[in-house]
Amino acid sequence: MLTDRPPLSRPLADPALALIPNAAMLLTATFGEIRTGVIVRCVQQCAMHPPMVMVALEKGQIISPLIRDSRNFTLSVLPKEDALLRRMFARAPDHGGDPFMGIPHRTAPSRGVVPERAHAFFDCELVRHLDIDADFEVYVGMVHHAQVMHAPSSCLCAGPVEAPEKPAFRTRHLPATTTLEPVPSAPLRRSATPKAAPRRIRPVAKKAPERGGARTSTGSTNRKR
Repeated sequence: MLTDRPPLSRPLADPALALIPNAAMLLTATFGEIRTGVIVRCVQQCAMHPPMVMVALEKGQIISPLIRDSRNFTLSVLPKEDALLRRMFARAPDHGGDPFMGIPHRTAPSRGVVPERAHAFFDCELVRHLDIDADFEVYVGMVHHAQVMHAPSSCLCAGPVEAPEKPAFRTRHLPATTTLEPVPSAPLRRSATPKAAPRRIRPVAKKAPERGGARTSTGSTNRKR
């Protein structure tokens, strides 16, 4: 049950969360003739006896119903320099084909796919599924089989965990790397015919009073005298 305490913002929590060890792992599941995989970063051991691991998976992935129906999943520890598998399974392929066609791999006891280039793998039985009030769901698996295939020469820590911008079931209108550039406006066209200069209106001059009338009146006055 959630309380009224607000959660810490992601930028403030990143420096501390980066100290938690994590590695890029390939989560695979098979049900019937359908198999797929996706890269996960939030994987931790959660029990010693019996050994159990906990996987946090973004909601809306197409691998979720395969884990639910088969009750099994497999985790493969990938090398840090393996950019091919990280790029291919950054999100679970949804084209309907077999994403592992052409990739050297072996099959775990639960029919999960394990790439040959993986350092190790864990074959797990699903014992608990938690749908938390967040953008991720949690799967807890009991380890039934584990094997080291190639011992790593360096630490497998993959750095801080990157939180997705949006859940998988929402449509992304623009990729994260898309930049919007302003569209250049068309140049203004000037008319070939020059415009006529505006006509200046001159103020009307005031009419000066006539002096003849004053002389006439003056002359008549002198005559009367």
